Amino acid sequence: MQELVGIGVITVYAVDLFEDAGFSTELSKLLAGFNDLSYMFSVIFAVITLDKFGRRSTMVWGAVAMALILLVAGILDQKAQVKGPKQKQYGAAVAAFTFLYTATFGATWLTTPWLYPTEIFPLNVRAKGGAWSVVGWSIGNGVITMITPFLFQSISYGTLLLFFGLNVFCIPFVILLYPETAGRSLEQMDTFFEHGGSWNVFKASHNMRDQGIADWRWTKKIPEDDDAEMEQGRSLSTAGHSPEQDEKDAHQNWKKRPVYTFRRKASNAGLM
Repeated sequence: MQELVGIGVITVYAVDLFEDAGFSTELSKLLAGFNDLSYMFSVIFAVITLDKFGRRSTMVWGAVAMALILLVAGILDQKAQVKGPKQKQYGAAVAAFTFLYTATFGATWLTTPWLYPTEIFPLNVRAKGGAWSVVGWSIGNGVITMITPFLFQSISYGTLLLFFGLNVFCIPFVILLYPETAGRSLEQMDTFFEHGGSWNVFKASHNMRDQGIADWRWTKKIPEDDDAEMEQGRSLSTAGHSPEQDEKDAHQNWKKRPVYTFRRKASNAGLM
């Protein structure tokens, strides 16, 4: 879904976007370069906020913000393409919202979709799951890159409005299908897939609550107090164990698990 939020349009075809907004070719190239620089520095915000607010909130509110930005940018771009005394002002506004969109993406959706697959998959399919997530991104990136020139030619400023709609489209998927992984261990992820019993995160959370599982609020990040308590319990349970022994025990436990458990987890993750 990372490509559906429109970043390929903004970064790859930023020069065309700025030219449509009334800027010269040289100035459009310069603006596109500075836009990529702001893209790079905005990642610093993700380093600070991603663990603090969690993966779900980062993606949901990032998509909300980008949707609103693209909506306004599309309307302004329509006006910027009309010759008149205010064309430059509208063009400058389009450029400003383009920079704002890129920075918002860098602070939210740039990092999270790369981090999330490494946290969501169980150990036995973790490498394959991460690889398939890259395959999905590559296909999406290729499709968006190839169709964008045709979109600009056929619907012009409507391209931005189209991706406004796609951002809105992504929001319910994150809310309903993506459990919160921030602060949780791989063992806790296993518990979710074994006992959740539903593709709906809210229903799975209620199922786990009914089963008496302490960590059942998978729509939210673990509160710091609960996180510290779980970490303390984990430390006490592993007291006196060497790292080599822990690794050996974990490997044996995975080998003892039935095949259907792996198959069910992979199916829930969309691999099978």
